[in-house]
Amino acid sequence: MQRKVVPIGPNTLALIEDARIDLARAALAVREGENEPTFNLSEDVPNPTDDEAVDAFRKCLVETLSRFDPDELRPAEQRCRRIRALADGKGLTSLTTIIEQKFDDDQSQEFENQPDPLCRSIWVFLHARQIFEDAESFHFARQFRDYGKMYDAFEVELEKASFLDAASIDEAALAKKITKVLALKTNCTVKALDLPATAAHPASIILIVRHGGPLSSVYDHRDDGRRGTIYFRPPNEATLIYTPSMRQIEVCADSPVVRQEVAGAFAAVTLAHDVSQKPLTWKRYNLSRFRSSLHLDVPKVDGFEIKLAKILEAEIRLGNWSRKLLLKVAIEDEIGDVADRYLKPNNIFRRADGFSRIGIAVAYNRVGDEKERTLNITISGSKSCNLQSNKDPEERNLGFALLDAWGILSAFKQIDPNDLRAIFPQLVALHDRVDDEVSGEYLREMGLDPDHLIQGGLLERRGRQDIVLIDDDDMDGEGAVKPSVHEGMVLTIGPFGQRGGTRPAADLEMYEINRQWLHETVVRLMKPLLNKRTSQVLDADLTLLGSMQIDASEVPVYFARRLDDAKTIGRLDLALRSRNKAGVGIVLAAGTDHPTCLGPNVVVPILTNRSPDGEELVVARDGLDLAYRSNLSLARGGATPQVLRSGKQSATLHVPGKDSVALVGADQIALFERLVAAEKAGSPDVQVKELMDGLGSRSPQQAFRADMWESLVNVYISKGAKRGYWRLVTTTLALESVPETPVEELV
Repeated sequence: MQRKVVPIGPNTLALIEDARIDLARAALAVREGENEPTFNLSEDVPNPTDDEAVDAFRKCLVETLSRFDPDELRPAEQRCRRIRALADGKGLTSLTTIIEQKFDDDQSQEFENQPDPLCRSIWVFLHARQIFEDAESFHFARQFRDYGKMYDAFEVELEKASFLDAASIDEAALAKKITKVLALKTNCTVKALDLPATAAHPASIILIVRHGGPLSSVYDHRDDGRRGTIYFRPPNEATLIYTPSMRQIEVCADSPVVRQEVAGAFAAVTLAHDVSQKPLTWKRYNLSRFRSSLHLDVPKVDGFEIKLAKILEAEIRLGNWSRKLLLKVAIEDEIGDVADRYLKPNNIFRRADGFSRIGIAVAYNRVGDEKERTLNITISGSKSCNLQSNKDPEERNLGFALLDAWGILSAFKQIDPNDLRAIFPQLVALHDRVDDEVSGEYLREMGLDPDHLIQGGLLERRGRQDIVLIDDDDMDGEGAVKPSVHEGMVLTIGPFGQRGGTRPAADLEMYEINRQWLHETVVRLMKPLLNKRTSQVLDADLTLLGSMQIDASEVPVYFARRLDDAKTIGRLDLALRSRNKAGVGIVLAAGTDHPTCLGPNVVVPILTNRSPDGEELVVARDGLDLAYRSNLSLARGGATPQVLRSGKQSATLHVPGKDSVALVGADQIALFERLVAAEKAGSPDVQVKELMDGLGSRSPQQAFRADMWESLVNVYISKGAKRGYWRLVTTTLALESVPETPVEELV
């Protein structure tokens, strides 16, 4: 007998089974939107001490919820997941920390009266939702310290540390400053809370910044079958933690620009720090060098005499960040020798997925001072180091100088806008790449300095290639990379052990593109071109920048990349044709291979319309104006039906009075070329056998994805007068020949 599948999610089931029955029922009865179903749960909640009645009621809850589809139960499942996340481990600690600061005595007593952590979490969710969400923000901020893509740590160079707590922060002034620097359309809110010291973290202050994102929209299928558009401003959040003893600002947010601007606003308003004169320091620690050697040279640092520098502690992650291996030695030991002796020459440290902790001991004395001193440096991951908490400014400077000399430290420096404009073509080409990793050789050929881009946050180091392709007369295939006796060079070894010559080591260094920061940098450079700036990411490869004025009309301007890929063209064309109410616009293409039009928009390559060097605008407005005027008629369909090829696998269909359509693949192009030819010959109906002859499908519908076919049928292609025939649609179909479709209206 087939077992019945229960649609209820695991978090919902756990809440029903584990929570006190009245709280479980109350949590499941919450509705946060009109689209959520009403469960109509029984209100006859039994006494929690009556075990039999409680068990029966729990089964009743399960039976009631099981009548709904998984999609309808998803909002309740998400709420239950959030509640359970703050009822265990660090989540419970986060909840308790915020409760201690925000609740009065009566609320605290009611909170403590709940029988267990799960019930306490439910009670706060039901009766103090804002405080519950603040605890979530704090909990996520602590977790995101190990999640580099949403986390940054900045260091503030203050003359002296001053007392600071949450009560001393002017939340209104800070909110006003953040609203200004982020150019927000709506006001943001700031809430400050004190974080007491723990075994892992010093006393800190947490600031929760909530603000609205760019205006967006989604289609909504209503109960009456009509499709409407819901416009909304998504809620965004940035969480900032300031640790006075370390002079460190940590920020979690999904945008690198938001992280930098929020940190700068906090430093300016709260710490009275002049960011324009002393920008925040954004440091990164590259520990990959320790794969090849755990030995440290003794560099020269002005004002200090270094006696020795040794690694006493090295921790690596094994496969994932939940498994780790720590090796610690005494000061008289060489940690590399110990690793080779006990872990074999090809030891695990040479093959580590990543170093999570390095401890360094330095023995030194100051010039002119006979006293011998020691300095301990501990680096945790790529963004944390104990030097900033060192109270001696001279020791801090010594430590950072050593890390810089060893190639471990790279400090963030905002790249000058003039320098960014000078390398704008290279940045666009870098952004147009499919792969996120690039080699030093690729960057050198582009004329880019990787160290400069790393300091500006656009790249991050990812180690060195260990395999290269050798294509010489005497050798062909993959070769291994080995150290060379020549400084700055590496030796390549062929597939059969033969020497393949030397190559510059810098060419084999690998770097990862910081996609989000690069995208925002490129977009920011193009914004002076626009009259109205409304940056909105519509797709991973398509961004609405705003609009520019041409002939007294506001023309939407988009930025698109990867338009040499057929799948990308088809996806973006469909997305832009759904936005045809905005009128004919301009799509700035990152590459040189692209269709002539994309949806009802003229496609213009950025790099062939650059402004002369030295000008503020990176793209020539006159060039865009001319391209728009020249191709405006074509974007509207042109004078006659035609298919214009832009490559072997891409073309654009133009039909007078209709938006242009991007065609991808030989089948789509050949199909519409035959329909256009038949239309021009005066015999528009084409038999399906003739239409599909030699193509990889038997029906026109099979040449398109379902969503694209739905947008084309009876608009650009329809069945002919006879059965088995198809024709190009060149005029508006008679009303009776068009199937009835739902009316789209604004909601």
